[in-house]
Amino acid sequence: MQQIISNKVIVSLLTAILILSVTACASLRGSNRVEVEKLLTAAGFRKGIADTPDRLAAIKKLPQRKVVPQEDGDKLVYIYADAKDCECAYAGNEEAYQKYLKLTHAKQIADDDRREAVRNKQRQMDSDDASWGRDW
Repeated sequence: MQQIISNKVIVSLLTAILILSVTACASLRGSNRVEVEKLLTAAGFRKGIADTPDRLAAIKKLPQRKVVPQEDGDKLVYIYADAKDCECAYAGNEEAYQKYLKLTHAKQIADDDRREAVRNKQRQMDSDDASWGRDW
C-alpha cells in the first residue's frame, strides 16, 4: 500500500514538473518572439498579416522565425516569417536589416551587462553574509 502511494506521488510530481517545464518553455518562446518583433519594428521592418488562406500558405513556405534575404525583382528584401504564432511576416530593406543587426547586438550587450550586474550583486551579498556570520 505504502509503495503504491509513493509511486502515485512520484508520478504526480513528475507530471507537474513536466507541465511546468513545457509552460515555462512556451512562455520564454513567446517573450522571445515579442522581443524580436519589437526589434524588427524599431529597425524599420513592416509587418504584414496573413489575413487570407493564400497569404498564410505563402508565409508557411518561408523559413520560420529568422531573418532571411529574398529577391524581389532587382532588389533584396529581408523577411522574418512567423506562421505559427502571429501569422505574419516582417519585411525590410538593407537599411532596416543593418539597423536590426545593430539593435540585436546592443540588446545582447545590455542583457550580458544586466546578468553580470546580478552576478556581482549576488557575490557581494554572499560576501556580506559570510563576513556578518564571522562577526556574530
